Amino acid sequence: MIGRVCLRGCIAGVATGLVGACGVLHAAAESVRRPAVVAVCTPCHGVDGRGVNVEIPNLAGQPGIYLREQLLAFRSGTRRHPQMKGLARSLNDREINALVGYFSILPPP
Repeated sequence: MIGRVCLRGCIAGVATGLVGACGVLHAAAESVRRPAVVAVCTPCHGVDGRGVNVEIPNLAGQPGIYLREQLLAFRSGTRRHPQMKGLARSLNDREINALVGYFSILPPP
């Protein structure tokens, strides 16, 4: 009986910790500083990383590795898109890192 009580207490503690961690992550996303380079993305992807229409992908909440790979592919020309071609080629590694860091921690739509 004591073991079950301890187990229930542990499970409740873990659940409470997970809920608290989710709240912390959401608060961190809301308080993150927006890098200046995000202004390049906002006409199409918005400040919050949500595409302005159905043909423009959402960036908010995408995995960082995915965002980085796509930006690098646009920059190198292995992925083609008329607007992204010029934009991505103008980005340096530090700017790409800033974009990835910003959009990947925003809550997904």
